[in-house]
Amino acid sequence: MKWTRFVEGYGKGVRFIVYGMGAISACALLFIVAVVVIDVVGRIFGKGITGSFDFVRLLSTVVLGGALPYTTAVKGHIAIEFFFRRVGKKWRVFIDTISRLLMLILFISVIAVLIKHGFSLYASGEVTATVQLPIFWVPFWLALSFGVTSLVKIYHILQPGKELIKP
Repeated sequence: MKWTRFVEGYGKGVRFIVYGMGAISACALLFIVAVVVIDVVGRIFGKGITGSFDFVRLLSTVVLGGALPYTTAVKGHIAIEFFFRRVGKKWRVFIDTISRLLMLILFISVIAVLIKHGFSLYASGEVTATVQLPIFWVPFWLALSFGVTSLVKIYHILQPGKELIKP
Protein backbone atom coordinates (compact mmCIF):
# COMPACT_ATOMS: atom_id res chain seq x y z
CA MET A 1 0.00 0.00 0.00
CA LYS A 2 2.75 2.46 0.95
CA TRP A 3 4.78 1.50 -2.13
CA THR A 4 1.80 2.18 -4.40
CA ARG A 5 1.26 5.57 -2.79
CA PHE A 6 4.96 6.37 -3.15
CA VAL A 7 4.95 5.49 -6.86
CA GLU A 8 1.75 7.52 -7.41
CA GLY A 9 3.25 10.53 -5.61
CA TYR A 10 6.50 10.14 -7.51
CA GLY A 11 4.54 10.00 -10.78
CA LYS A 12 2.59 13.14 -9.92
CA GLY A 13 5.75 15.06 -9.09
CA VAL A 14 7.56 13.99 -12.24
CA ARG A 15 4.42 14.65 -14.33
CA PHE A 16 4.30 18.22 -12.95
CA ILE A 17 7.94 18.84 -13.92
CA VAL A 18 7.43 17.28 -17.36
CA TYR A 19 4.40 19.49 -18.04
CA GLY A 20 6.36 22.54 -16.88
CA MET A 21 9.24 21.78 -19.22
CA GLY A 22 6.74 21.12 -22.00
CA ALA A 23 5.17 24.53 -21.42
CA ILE A 24 8.59 26.20 -21.57
CA SER A 25 9.30 24.28 -24.76
CA ALA A 26 6.00 25.38 -26.31
CA CYS A 27 6.63 29.04 -25.43
CA ALA A 28 10.11 28.82 -26.95
CA LEU A 29 8.64 27.34 -30.14
CA LEU A 30 6.11 30.17 -30.37
CA PHE A 31 8.91 32.67 -29.88
CA ILE A 32 10.91 31.01 -32.68
CA VAL A 33 7.93 31.31 -35.02
CA ALA A 34 7.45 34.96 -34.07
CA VAL A 35 11.13 35.78 -34.57
CA VAL A 36 11.24 34.08 -37.98
CA VAL A 37 8.03 35.70 -39.20
CA ILE A 38 9.02 39.17 -37.97
CA ASP A 39 12.52 38.74 -39.43
CA VAL A 40 11.24 37.64 -42.85
CA VAL A 41 8.64 40.40 -43.03
CA GLY A 42 11.15 42.92 -41.70
CA ARG A 43 13.70 41.98 -44.36
CA ILE A 44 11.15 42.79 -47.03
CA PHE A 45 11.19 46.33 -45.68
CA GLY A 46 14.95 46.30 -45.07
CA LYS A 47 14.72 45.97 -41.26
CA GLY A 48 15.34 42.36 -40.21
CA ILE A 49 15.95 41.28 -36.63
CA THR A 50 19.62 41.48 -35.72
CA GLY A 51 20.68 38.14 -34.28
CA SER A 52 17.61 36.21 -35.37
CA PHE A 53 19.81 33.21 -36.12
CA ASP A 54 21.23 33.36 -32.57
CA PHE A 55 17.74 33.45 -31.05
CA VAL A 56 16.48 30.60 -33.19
CA ARG A 57 19.54 28.48 -32.51
CA LEU A 58 19.36 28.92 -28.74
CA LEU A 59 15.60 28.54 -28.55
CA SER A 60 15.72 25.39 -30.68
CA THR A 61 17.76 23.82 -27.90
CA VAL A 62 15.13 24.91 -25.39
CA VAL A 63 12.40 23.34 -27.55
CA LEU A 64 14.23 20.04 -28.00
CA GLY A 65 15.32 19.84 -24.37
CA GLY A 66 11.83 20.56 -23.09
CA ALA A 67 10.17 18.10 -25.45
CA LEU A 68 12.41 15.13 -24.63
CA PRO A 69 10.93 14.35 -21.18
CA TYR A 70 7.37 14.68 -22.50
CA THR A 71 8.05 12.42 -25.46
CA THR A 72 9.58 9.86 -23.12
CA ALA A 73 6.68 10.16 -20.66
CA VAL A 74 4.09 9.36 -23.34
CA LYS A 75 6.35 6.62 -24.73
CA GLY A 76 6.42 8.48 -28.03
CA HIS A 77 9.79 7.16 -29.11
CA ILE A 78 10.08 4.45 -31.69
CA ALA A 79 10.00 1.07 -30.02
CA ILE A 80 11.12 -2.32 -31.21
CA GLU A 81 7.53 -3.56 -31.51
CA PHE A 82 8.37 -6.24 -34.06
CA PHE A 83 10.76 -7.86 -31.60
CA PHE A 84 8.57 -7.27 -28.55
CA ARG A 85 5.53 -8.97 -30.11
CA ARG A 86 7.50 -12.18 -30.49
CA VAL A 87 8.38 -12.57 -26.81
CA GLY A 88 6.18 -13.18 -23.78
CA LYS A 89 5.10 -10.51 -21.29
CA LYS A 90 7.71 -11.49 -18.68
CA TRP A 91 10.52 -11.27 -21.22
CA ARG A 92 9.15 -7.98 -22.52
CA VAL A 93 9.23 -6.48 -19.02
CA PHE A 94 12.72 -7.89 -18.42
CA ILE A 95 14.14 -6.56 -21.71
CA ASP A 96 12.40 -3.21 -21.24
CA THR A 97 13.78 -2.86 -17.70
CA ILE A 98 17.33 -3.75 -18.75
CA SER A 99 17.24 -1.31 -21.69
CA ARG A 100 15.90 1.46 -19.44
CA LEU A 101 18.63 0.81 -16.87
CA LEU A 102 21.27 1.01 -19.61
CA MET A 103 19.70 4.27 -20.84
CA LEU A 104 19.82 5.64 -17.28
CA ILE A 105 23.53 4.91 -17.10
CA LEU A 106 24.05 6.61 -20.46
CA PHE A 107 21.93 9.63 -19.48
CA ILE A 108 23.75 10.08 -16.17
CA SER A 109 27.07 9.98 -18.03
CA VAL A 110 25.85 12.58 -20.53
CA ILE A 111 24.52 14.77 -17.69
CA ALA A 112 27.98 14.79 -16.09
CA VAL A 113 29.61 15.80 -19.38
CA LEU A 114 27.01 18.51 -20.03
CA ILE A 115 27.45 20.03 -16.57
CA LYS A 116 31.24 20.04 -16.99
CA HIS A 117 30.86 21.66 -20.42
CA GLY A 118 28.44 24.27 -19.02
CA PHE A 119 30.94 25.30 -16.37
CA SER A 120 33.71 25.54 -18.97
CA LEU A 121 31.52 27.77 -21.16
CA TYR A 122 30.73 29.92 -18.12
CA ALA A 123 34.41 30.22 -17.22
CA SER A 124 35.39 31.15 -20.77
CA GLY A 125 32.52 33.64 -21.13
CA GLU A 126 31.54 32.30 -24.53
CA VAL A 127 28.68 34.14 -26.23
CA THR A 128 26.71 34.00 -29.48
CA ALA A 129 28.26 35.53 -32.57
CA THR A 130 25.86 38.37 -33.33
CA VAL A 131 24.06 39.61 -30.21
CA GLN A 132 26.61 38.38 -27.66
CA LEU A 133 24.15 36.32 -25.57
CA PRO A 134 25.85 34.00 -23.06
CA ILE A 135 25.49 30.33 -23.95
CA PHE A 136 26.71 28.62 -20.78
CA TRP A 137 23.12 27.86 -19.77
CA VAL A 138 22.44 25.66 -22.82
CA PRO A 139 24.33 22.59 -21.52
CA PHE A 140 22.70 23.10 -18.10
CA TRP A 141 19.24 23.13 -19.73
CA LEU A 142 20.06 19.95 -21.62
CA ALA A 143 21.41 18.34 -18.44
CA LEU A 144 18.14 19.22 -16.70
CA SER A 145 16.23 17.74 -19.63
CA PHE A 146 18.22 14.51 -19.47
CA GLY A 147 17.77 14.45 -15.69
CA VAL A 148 13.99 14.75 -15.92
CA THR A 149 13.98 12.16 -18.69
CA SER A 150 15.89 9.88 -16.33
CA LEU A 151 13.20 10.42 -13.69
CA VAL A 152 10.61 9.40 -16.28
CA LYS A 153 12.67 6.28 -17.08
CA ILE A 154 12.72 5.40 -13.38
CA TYR A 155 8.92 5.69 -13.32
CA HIS A 156 8.71 3.37 -16.32
CA ILE A 157 10.94 0.87 -14.52
CA LEU A 158 8.71 1.05 -11.43
CA GLN A 159 5.55 0.79 -13.55
CA PRO A 160 6.39 -1.44 -16.53
CA GLY A 161 4.07 -1.09 -19.49
CA LYS A 162 2.50 2.16 -18.26
CA GLU A 163 3.15 5.58 -19.69
CA LEU A 164 3.52 8.46 -17.25
CA ILE A 165 1.27 10.72 -19.33
CA LYS A 166 -1.52 9.68 -21.66
CA PRO A 167 -0.89 11.26 -25.08
